[in-house]
Amino acid sequence: MVFKVKEASSLINNIIFIDPGHGGKDNGTHYENVLEDELNLKLAKNLYEAILNDGGYCYLTRNDDYDLSYAYSKNHKLDDLKKRIEYIEKAKSTLFVSLHLNYYPNNNVNGLQVFYQKDNEKSKLLATTMQETLNKENLRKKETKKGDFYLLNNCKVTGILIEYGFLSSEYDRKKLLDDKYLKQLANLIKSGINEYLKKYC
Repeated sequence: MVFKVKEASSLINNIIFIDPGHGGKDNGTHYENVLEDELNLKLAKNLYEAILNDGGYCYLTRNDDYDLSYAYSKNHKLDDLKKRIEYIEKAKSTLFVSLHLNYYPNNNVNGLQVFYQKDNEKSKLLATTMQETLNKENLRKKETKKGDFYLLNNCKVTGILIEYGFLSSEYDRKKLLDDKYLKQLANLIKSGINEYLKKYC
């Protein structure tokens, strides 16, 4: 009898930082009473559990509905983003994944898209690997894009930003409101991270 040995996860001994975008007074985008920041946190918690269960180390920039700025901040958005970067860098993370939702006037636009850091080849490789994985969920295959976002532009740790759907799309919205789908999506994102680590780290 031949016994199959489960292949060790590439997540082991790696620190993955998950950033659920927005929070607190900053809800991000929305559709009626469906708020981006709440869905970001739900997906982030599912991804957090999936990574821990696969042997990786994992942190969240937030684990509830709040932002990370100081109470008397003159610029809450900027201070919030700076604090997220501080957390990610201090943890000596292998990589980070920032989770966001999109919105577009044309409600036929849908799907998941990955953005990478400019001048960071590892980020581009991570984004490409992740996009190939997430395209399994897309009606039409998407390509990665260079992201012009504060977190990507200023964090020294390799990372990507995933726009994991459009709240303006009825097709996407129906899936995003399904807890089972969010767990499946978390496992898909975990698989993308695992594949990148196996290939390039």
